[in-house]
Amino acid sequence: MLHFPLTLHPDLLILSEAVVPNEGSKELANLFKFPLTLDGFFLEAHVKLRPVDFATDGLYLCGMAHYPKSINETISQAEAASARAATILSQEALQVGGVIAVVEGERCAACLTCVRVCPYEVPMINAKGEAEIDLAKCKGCGSCAAECPARAIELMHFKDPQLWAKCQALIMDVAA
Repeated sequence: MLHFPLTLHPDLLILSEAVVPNEGSKELANLFKFPLTLDGFFLEAHVKLRPVDFATDGLYLCGMAHYPKSINETISQAEAASARAATILSQEALQVGGVIAVVEGERCAACLTCVRVCPYEVPMINAKGEAEIDLAKCKGCGSCAAECPARAIELMHFKDPQLWAKCQALIMDVAA
C-alpha cells in the first residue's frame, strides 16, 4: 500500500467486456453429466493430471468453454486435447475395464432402483422387462449392485461368494 493518493492521467482507457459461459453450457452439462465451475464454465477432470479431460472418458475440453484465456493458451490447450483424442483414435481396438456390473435377468424385478441410483445413467430396462447394463459405459462403481433389492446385479470379480471368502480369510488371519 502506498498510503497516499495516486492520480493517473491515461491517454487511452480500454474497458474489457466480461466473458461469460455460453447459454447452452448448462444444458450440455446436464446432458453429458459434465461438472461446472461456480462461474458456469466446464470443469476438467483434474487440474494438474488431466487438464483437458472431462471426467467422462473420451471427451476433452479446451478453449473458452473451460475459462477465459488468451489465444495462445487456447491453442496450446486445443493441441493437447487433439493429442489426447488421437491416442484413442489411433488404436485398433479399445478395451473396457474389468470391473463392470452384470445383471442376472431371471432375478431382476424391473424395479428401476438401479436406473435411479447409477451416477452414469447406464442401466436401462430392456424389451424383456429386465435391467440391462451397457458394458462399455459401466464404470464399475457398484451403486446398482449395492442397491438392487433382488440382488440381481453383481460386479464382475466382486461376486458375493468371492467377497465372503475374502472376509472369512481376513477373519481367520486376524484370529490366528
